Amino acid sequence: MPLVVMDYVWTQTETTLYINVPLKGTNAGKVDIVCTDDYLKVHFPPYLFEAFLFEPVDDDRIAVRVANGCAVITLPKRTNKVWKHLMISTGKNNKEKMEIRQRALLKYHEKLSSESRNKAAKQQEENKYALETVIKWLRKQAETRRKVNVDVGELEDLKEEERNPYWLKDKGE
Repeated sequence: MPLVVMDYVWTQTETTLYINVPLKGTNAGKVDIVCTDDYLKVHFPPYLFEAFLFEPVDDDRIAVRVANGCAVITLPKRTNKVWKHLMISTGKNNKEKMEIRQRALLKYHEKLSSESRNKAAKQQEENKYALETVIKWLRKQAETRRKVNVDVGELEDLKEEERNPYWLKDKGE
């Protein structure tokens, strides 16, 4: 059973929430942060901070910074107004919280999956472009070689000295 973090601090403007969660000496690499439009989880074993947000936030613009023993989460609000509370009423039963948590985690994993697919598609496009560029270059190189080989055949009827490019250069002067 995780230890619940209670010594967090939150502030707000009309447009943004700022939540500071002390990491109690935990290395930044061991902090797991999940945030969706209505749920925030900061887990650093054995501690857990969990917030069922009072109103939705813009989860596409969330910023997280972990430094100096603290996780600072910046959450842009969807509606510009001051909130009465950070979290929904604590009177919500555990079943409702579990449903919100599961829905949020599912949404978070879908977002990660979508980002992963988009990244793979972009990488595939970049690889395709690189391959096409190499193929064009190889075709140009092959065409140049074919032209050179044709020219070699034409040179067979020339005398040895006439094949020398310096002799040709001297002749042209």
